[in-house]
Amino acid sequence: MRFSPNDIKAVIFDLGGTLLHLSYPFFRDAFQQQFKVALSEDDFFKAVSIATDALSRVVAENKATTDASRLPLFFEHLLAALPLPEEALPERATYIHDFILREHARDNLWRYLLPNTIETLQALQSSYRLAMISNSDGRAEALTIQHGLRDYLEFVIDSHYVGVEKPDPRIFTLALERLELSPQECVYVGDVYSIDVIGATSAGLHAVLLDRTLTARENCHVVASLTHLPQIFLSTD
Repeated sequence: MRFSPNDIKAVIFDLGGTLLHLSYPFFRDAFQQQFKVALSEDDFFKAVSIATDALSRVVAENKATTDASRLPLFFEHLLAALPLPEEALPERATYIHDFILREHARDNLWRYLLPNTIETLQALQSSYRLAMISNSDGRAEALTIQHGLRDYLEFVIDSHYVGVEKPDPRIFTLALERLELSPQECVYVGDVYSIDVIGATSAGLHAVLLDRTLTARENCHVVASLTHLPQIFLSTD
């Protein structure tokens, strides 16, 4: 373990892919209606993990990309990883632009609250200050309110409003200033290694990576699910 819970005073969360997830119901229903393909939740989130890892590599290779520019790339990798017959979707770029991104613009697609998320925040809030930093388009705080997350967070920093995105360490510094804590007293929890872990550790924070594959990484603790966090932070061992 790379940090002691006793030394930590605040846990800062990412939003999309961490507290709220890509909408499995939306893709499940679309695939059934449009392609007559039954999409299981397990297959869906395996594909999300593959696409997230691909996105992480994109950021590692080109730090000049932005959250908005990476979005179509993420969905390209997602569609490629899903169990969809090649002939069912010959024009993936058109489908992404005309269907997926249009839906995302209408109603942010990272809107799926997994079971026990609220209970996890409640457990952590008993011992730690909680906050959020999100690369978003101005809708992050509204999403936390809509899904019952906001009451557990001291504040939400949305990159749209502060003019800087992860992995730039400056956005983490903004959170530290609001918390009035040192980097060593804070842990950041996110799902994209090159954005969340690299950004947080560059600013001096500790990091936890959510990764269903539990692939070992440098400079962070890896957990398969948000619900495993109390085992790390609230352990009496």
